[in-house]
Amino acid sequence: MLLPVVSVLFLAGCAVTAPELDRSELAEDISVQGIDLPESEMPRPSGELTLEEAIHQALWRNPRMQQAYAKLDLTAADVVEASQFSNPTLSLSVMRPEGGGGNEVGVGLAWGISGLLMRSARQDIAESHWESTRLQLAEGMVALASDTERAWYDAVAARQRAQVQALETRAADLGSLLGERFYDAGNMTDLKRAQLNIRAAEARLKLEDARQRERETRLRLAHLMGLPGEVDDWEVPGKLPLPLAGVEDREGLVEQALEQRLDLRAVDHALEGLTEGVALVRRYRWLGDIEPGIEFERETDGTRLWGGGISFTLPIFNQNQAGIARAEARLEDGEARRAQLEQAVTADVHQHFVRLAHHRDKFSAKRYELLPAREIELERMQERVNFMFDDVFDLLVTKQEELADWQRAVAALGDYWRARVDLAFTVAGELPDGAPGDEGYLETDALEHDPSEMDHDHHDHGDHGDHGDHGDHGDHGDHGDHGDHGDHGDHGDHGDHGDHGDHGDHGDHGDHGDHGDHGDHGDHGDHGDHGDHGDHGDHGDHGDHGDHGDHGDHGDHGDHDHGDHGDHGDDGHGGHH
Repeated sequence: MLLPVVSVLFLAGCAVTAPELDRSELAEDISVQGIDLPESEMPRPSGELTLEEAIHQALWRNPRMQQAYAKLDLTAADVVEASQFSNPTLSLSVMRPEGGGGNEVGVGLAWGISGLLMRSARQDIAESHWESTRLQLAEGMVALASDTERAWYDAVAARQRAQVQALETRAADLGSLLGERFYDAGNMTDLKRAQLNIRAAEARLKLEDARQRERETRLRLAHLMGLPGEVDDWEVPGKLPLPLAGVEDREGLVEQALEQRLDLRAVDHALEGLTEGVALVRRYRWLGDIEPGIEFERETDGTRLWGGGISFTLPIFNQNQAGIARAEARLEDGEARRAQLEQAVTADVHQHFVRLAHHRDKFSAKRYELLPAREIELERMQERVNFMFDDVFDLLVTKQEELADWQRAVAALGDYWRARVDLAFTVAGELPDGAPGDEGYLETDALEHDPSEMDHDHHDHGDHGDHGDHGDHGDHGDHGDHGDHGDHGDHGDHGDHGDHGDHGDHGDHGDHGDHGDHGDHGDHGDHGDHGDHGDHGDHGDHGDHGDHGDHGDHGDHGDHDHGDHGDHGDDGHGGHH
């Protein structure tokens, strides 16, 4: 009678507690990929939001992490259940004899031991499943950090593109404003006026699209940080880092991914459990439910009977063939999924490697070939305007086309950073080409000129005292506000044009409406929408383009000695210019 009781107490003492998550082990798993776990609750973001702070906010607040922790707790409960033995069965019986007499009482205690025989193997299977789930938790953290990093670069790129688009829109608005003045003076055709107004309206629409894209990227970043809709107290930086040195060792990255990917390691642990399950089913295929037990009876005459017994299933018809087939099929499925995942990881490394190189080369072509050519074009166009070979509207169109290409450069840089984030996630580690910012940032602040810094002194306006009609030249100050036009150089050649009255024919420059077709080039700004793809991270190589600040110096072309205007008081330049 005491043996079963002692056995029950012994097995109850052998039950294990639920496994606990070791944060240091979890931190080590994700630190390989350059991610640090926040140690305590994060305050809500304010001011400029750095990439590291955004990732920490996401890991601390995003409900995806809470869901992953809950899933791990469920798996821990499975480990406890696998270590426990089934409870014994107590049976009671009372039999009353016919004809009277004492009752016959029986007491039985039975206990299935098949679970005891398989307890160790079942516990190993459950622990393998728990370890697989723990690695899935770590992999989920890495995926969330990658999503947050990508969204952060998208937000930075969208902000920088909106800033450049604002300059392009301002140039288009300036052209429309000047066109109205020329039109009022009778120096512009209806066609040219309409073309300028169309270009300005299209630029304003593109600016609204750019600002909407900026709002959407900020909202997505806030959502990933677990702060949906909270976008008022923080701001992302306004410029993207320049590309880093190219990654050359593609095969080395493939080996790194196959070795360090947490999802591959999780599948390996799951396969260990499946393999143990197949061995367990085969080992005990003949074993059914075995229940040893003891019985106690008291006869009607008061005699007490003690005894023991055992019951078990005879494997005559069912030899657990279905259980064996099921376990083997699960193992084969797991092995196939492992091979499929390995191939997918390898393919992803090659694909993202090629994409990263493509976007890096694409940005380099824009930054070091296209934009310098645009700068030269703008300088030469400024000179032509100064010598009155072209009009100021051609200059404005050229400036808008340059700014549209700057937007495309920002979009290409955003695409580069998005591809880099994808590659880093695929190889499960930091890339061996440095850290963001090591090569500097794409500066776009210099694209906006301060009118107060333009060199008006060289225009020698002092001699305009004899030219009341030249008062309209004061409007050139408005040009200064747009920073793009040192158009004051136009004042330069006035001294040589006694026939400036004929300059009213410059209204024929409305034929430059053909140049107005350059406005169609302005539409290339729409290609900037490719930045949406960059919302994988094309963020800002504008750093070296600050040289466009030199355009403000085109005002120096005004050195053409306006003093000569003294001979042309009646030239009526005011209307022309």
